[in-house]
Amino acid sequence: MRRRTVTDRDWAAAPDPVLALAQRDLAFYARTRDRSRRMHYATELGALAATSSTVVAAGLHAPAWLTALIAGGAVFFTGVRQLFSPAARWVVCGQSHETLRRAVDRYRLLPPAERDTAARATLQATIEEVGTNELREWSDTQGQASGQTSGQTQGGALGQGAAPPSA
Repeated sequence: MRRRTVTDRDWAAAPDPVLALAQRDLAFYARTRDRSRRMHYATELGALAATSSTVVAAGLHAPAWLTALIAGGAVFFTGVRQLFSPAARWVVCGQSHETLRRAVDRYRLLPPAERDTAARATLQATIEEVGTNELREWSDTQGQASGQTSGQTQGGALGQGAAPPSA
């Protein structure tokens, strides 16, 4: 996976900073959603291929080292699925993206003259609500993945890039 450097313009200096902030967050959620979807499919297909190949290799009396290697691949994909929870991340980012996209669309449908303080406050409240919900869902998913009760995380787990970059 290639890491891309996000070159954000300074959203605070934009003519409409709240809209610029929302668009930056939309881009983050879209990238994360798409990456999680690809990772989900890759881990599911990898696990399916490895587990079915293990059975075939054993049935064909393949060397023990080959059968063990293929079975190790199945264990690897299962571990990746449990550790990174790409399916849950895909859903959370998809929900966040859709909620924020709808709020941005409502804001942009307003004539520029009507994009007053109240409209900006509504969009900003939606941005903050989406961020809070996304972080809570991610935290709950991480808590469930590590065997903890919902809402609790291990020390430092929230700092692993779950939320959009703070402004």
